[in-house]
Amino acid sequence: MSAISSAPRNNGKKHGLTIEPEDNVAVVTEDVRKGDVVSCAMGDGEREITALEDIPIYHKIAMTTFAEGNRIVKYGQIIGAAVTGIRKGSHVHCHNVKSLSREEP
Repeated sequence: MSAISSAPRNNGKKHGLTIEPEDNVAVVTEDVRKGDVVSCAMGDGEREITALEDIPIYHKIAMTTFAEGNRIVKYGQIIGAAVTGIRKGSHVHCHNVKSLSREEP
């Protein structure tokens, strides 16, 4: 895991990547520190999420709050389900998401 830089860029905002309108997580394109604002282009607009914890580059940030069992959608594809509640702005990774097989509804 890389060291996380605290130097703000882009007016202090960090950037997240989404592809499809149904995405409910974004991939951060740089290391994010707790309290950083992550800006994500969404359709014709932009959403800003405040990080609740440090998130390493290329990991996911929750763009909404998830209950246990809610589906995680990245790049328009269901990639897993929350194994616990996940708050908007939290790090979304293997510690709080289980993978789903392609056959599972």
